[in-house]
Amino acid sequence: MTRTKIALFAIPILATIMVVATIPPVFAPGFEVEIDVKPGSDPNSVNTNSKGVLPVAILGSEIFDVTQIDQSSIFAYTTSVDFIFDAWVTFPLRCSVEDVNGDGILDLNCKFSKEELMIDCWTNGIIVSGTLVSSGISFAGSDTIRPVPCEEDF
Repeated sequence: MTRTKIALFAIPILATIMVVATIPPVFAPGFEVEIDVKPGSDPNSVNTNSKGVLPVAILGSEIFDVTQIDQSSIFAYTTSVDFIFDAWVTFPLRCSVEDVNGDGILDLNCKFSKEELMIDCWTNGIIVSGTLVSSGISFAGSDTIRPVPCEEDF
């Protein structure tokens, strides 16, 4: 599996953010989509000590048809609560079209390697991005996660 490292540095004093990376061109979304980490789970607790896969669904809607997504363009990365952090852009191991939330609308359920996402106690969310097949328009969506076991006060 290919990963691309991105380093984001937030400098509060200067109120600037510098991005140093090789990032796929769909990094800036054309529109926002709804995603659900661990569909059906709330909160989205993720064991930082376990390996395996993390399901992340890109939710379809009456106006968003997930079958129009270019599955080869999908990638994910984590967000963090600290000011200086590194994130790995990773690609899904596999995706399937199914209705994960029971609303009668198809969703795209993707499985990401937890090891490649490098989730730790500072991780607070996941962002998924990609493009549409016909238009090449990009999209992105985010959801929060709760890493466990971690101390609550860090």
